[in-house]
Amino acid sequence: MWPQPGRVAARAAAAALSGLAALLTASAGAGAASLEPFFGTYVGIAEVKDFADGNVRQRDMDIVIEPYKRGGFKIHWVNVSLVDGKRTVPGVERRVQTVLFEPAKERGFFVEVAEDNPFRERDETRPMRGDPVRWASLDDQGLHVYSFVVLEDGRYELQVYDRTLTDLGLDIRFQRIVDSALVREITGTTARANLEPEEAVETE
Repeated sequence: MWPQPGRVAARAAAAALSGLAALLTASAGAGAASLEPFFGTYVGIAEVKDFADGNVRQRDMDIVIEPYKRGGFKIHWVNVSLVDGKRTVPGVERRVQTVLFEPAKERGFFVEVAEDNPFRERDETRPMRGDPVRWASLDDQGLHVYSFVVLEDGRYELQVYDRTLTDLGLDIRFQRIVDSALVREITGTTARANLEPEEAVETE
């Protein structure tokens, strides 16, 4: 009797997840380089290429990388997808996301963690139900974040986000891969922002 297609897809996706995690983190350790040079606020622009339809567009980026707990880090970013190179016209989209990482226990990479909330139980990640599995690695080439998702039809999606330090700030490269096919690529450059100190509020 042949196994059910759903079970075959789930087993294949699980095997792919294990293999990808081992492959992508084998040569990059959490202690191989220092996170400190990456901490800061960055602003810049990026070009988005969708290979399915050949569409190319621009977006503005704000990225904040800062320490999180002991040895971890937090990435907060804002993407503004432009319309004809403008952000003051209808159709502009703004996306905000924050991800937290801590060093994996006795491993050479970082794993995503949920933000502490004393009023809510921590949800368990269930990859076979479509929850993304995210991890990160650090090496001499940059800071790399990976996101793995099992799609509803059993195929997998892998997102790879590379951030490389430059004299001005960060260069970024994002790839979205579905079943080994590259479907989207984003490349961009940012400059480190000089933050103005907040003015003190006078009180009587």
